[in-house]
Amino acid sequence: MDLRAKLEKFSREKLMLVLGVYILCQPLIDVLTSLGANAGHPVTAGVAVRSLFMVACVLYAVLVSRFPGKKRAMVYIGALVGYLALFMLYMLSIGGFSLCIANVPEVVKTFFAPFVLVFLYCIYKQYGFTVTTGMIGVAGGLYASVILVALLTGTSNVSYANSSNGFNGWFFAANEVSCIIALTAPFTVCLCVRALAAVTKKTWWKGALAVWTLAAVAVSANFIGTKIVFAVTALYCVAAFVWAAAALVRERSKTLLVQTVVLGVLCAVVIGMFFRSPLRDYLNNIYLEIMDEDSELRLISWGEEIQKASEGTWLKALLQENETWERVDQILSRRLLSASPSIQVYTEGGVLAKLLGIGYADCAAYSRSIEFMVEMDPLGILVRHGIIGFAVYCGPYLAFIGYAIVQFFKRSGQRLSSLDYCTALYSVLIGFAISTIAGHALVSPAVSTFMLVTGMQLWAQTQEQNRLPKPGKG
Repeated sequence: MDLRAKLEKFSREKLMLVLGVYILCQPLIDVLTSLGANAGHPVTAGVAVRSLFMVACVLYAVLVSRFPGKKRAMVYIGALVGYLALFMLYMLSIGGFSLCIANVPEVVKTFFAPFVLVFLYCIYKQYGFTVTTGMIGVAGGLYASVILVALLTGTSNVSYANSSNGFNGWFFAANEVSCIIALTAPFTVCLCVRALAAVTKKTWWKGALAVWTLAAVAVSANFIGTKIVFAVTALYCVAAFVWAAAALVRERSKTLLVQTVVLGVLCAVVIGMFFRSPLRDYLNNIYLEIMDEDSELRLISWGEEIQKASEGTWLKALLQENETWERVDQILSRRLLSASPSIQVYTEGGVLAKLLGIGYADCAAYSRSIEFMVEMDPLGILVRHGIIGFAVYCGPYLAFIGYAIVQFFKRSGQRLSSLDYCTALYSVLIGFAISTIAGHALVSPAVSTFMLVTGMQLWAQTQEQNRLPKPGKG
């Protein structure tokens, strides 16, 4: 048996297990990453493991996978590699080899998602493999549990060091863990509610574990201190409660009754906890204070470095002259202001800059520093990688979002009858909203991992439902 045949045999028998273990290890990887980053290590666990995983995914997709239609996947990999080659040549032409090297870390982080997407597509087409909703739910429960354990032991990191608001457990970046829990919490809640509805005297421990996990989700939603995780979790709990209550009206059963009661209690806990949470303190003492035109905190929030870099940019001038845009920027936590230097350099650039992007590192060819974050992912990808990079990177993603919406309305009754489908669709659309408005999603390997697996889960469920007769037809 040759090597390829052995790899195919291993893939059929073990690949789903390996992928599941990898997903469940994400919280551990991020805790180790936090330890390494706080210790000042140049290469953290997250960088090492996820980079190796991405390389393995590409090698598997190109060398091992075999299925009808593989050519499309290879064409997409070719487009990604071709664009990156052009991008690096452009960086070489304006800043030399040192500029190319300076861009590598962020390029690897950003392009983790599309390369891993090809791998997930290949294994689904060849074997029908996807990361299950249960795996996603358990991973989300582990992330939330780390937050709760860290709080209970008094060992949690602070989410916002400058104001001491919020707690992000043993993780490094509050925004990233907030996004991950926001994406996975719907699956976690769904999994736990079903477990509680099926608990018996012999499986009481499953009920206890589900209660702990739901408590961890509720605490995480309120105590991380970010708006996103609270809003997403609370909205899902309310929507799931309405779904369960409507199902209970149509079909009286003990299972649906327990699910409805549990979801109702969870809604009350998540929303009620807000009034004694770090999130409420942050909103009252920091976020809303910045909205006040006469607030000293508002001026401080701009920061000296960003004020200097944004001076003379057309976007800063727009924000100062237009009250509506300034208010939007405040709501977005100054994301437009921080993006203004990079946007200025991009708009000042020539044809190649607009087509291939300006990258991530400063160089003499640029009129100002571009190393401030462009946190809204689509905008960031456009500025950093130009029109061609945006098309190659975001084109398939935007097409999938459109596909998901169209497919929902084609069989809306059938889709709404499945809580699993509604959960996957909710997570995918929330991921899109987070990526577009808040960022730290598509371009963050930790977060994009869950955007990819939830998207593949939705796609697989859509394919399965589409093979069934439409309701009302034979």
